[in-house]
Amino acid sequence: MKGIRVPEPVSLHDLLVGQGFSLVKAELWARFVGEVVAILDQAATELRDTEAWAAFRQKRGALSKPKARRRGAMPERVPIEDALTAELGHIARRLRAALPSGHFLRLQEAAFETEHLVECETRTGRYSRKVDFFIYAQIGEAPPELAIEAKPLLAATDISSRYLAEEGIGCFLTADSVYTHQAVACMLGYSINGEARSHAGDIQAAIAGFVPAPLASHPITLPIGGGPVLCSTHDRSDVQLDPVAILHFEMLFEPVAELP
Repeated sequence: MKGIRVPEPVSLHDLLVGQGFSLVKAELWARFVGEVVAILDQAATELRDTEAWAAFRQKRGALSKPKARRRGAMPERVPIEDALTAELGHIARRLRAALPSGHFLRLQEAAFETEHLVECETRTGRYSRKVDFFIYAQIGEAPPELAIEAKPLLAATDISSRYLAEEGIGCFLTADSVYTHQAVACMLGYSINGEARSHAGDIQAAIAGFVPAPLASHPITLPIGGGPVLCSTHDRSDVQLDPVAILHFEMLFEPVAELP
């Protein structure tokens, strides 16, 4: 029996060099993305802490209305997407402010924004589109920036209907208020279920069948912490933009049972 060949991970640094970055620029951007991901991962860990999660659940606008997702099941209230994004943003900004003076993100004067209005030639004000997270450095010429779009995943079907839909990954591939012109961006799945069930395998399978097919799809490594993550590179020549490498991340959250 032949085994399935799993591609060897590629470093984000090498991927960016392959997309035309200089060695120095690739090192800067890879470090920036790695540090940003680390902060957001720390923010998610803090939000899931028992006391913090209990406090979040009590906030107005944090949870959906009670709904039974299966016949005969106890009604549940699930965390709302924009509430999770807001809380993660608050925590991330606090964590960023608490970094020591010599930390990379402090030296880059990195700023964390949520629900960031996308600059566009045809939209403004209330008609502007919003990217969930926008993190940018403020030092040097053309400093690194990272746009992250989040989508809730209550079931595997949400991958095609939300995560990989026009309002999900499509936001990085459209000419209408494209969420970034940069060579790298992120998709973030808020997987919400009571079994701590990951949708990473489902996302990987869905990416393999995505239309139009990605230019490449393989695991990549970041310069700090964590294991390999899925990266899919997408052509954008039809909207006169360079390809974008999209990193796929996931955060696990639990619903709240509605007691009778």
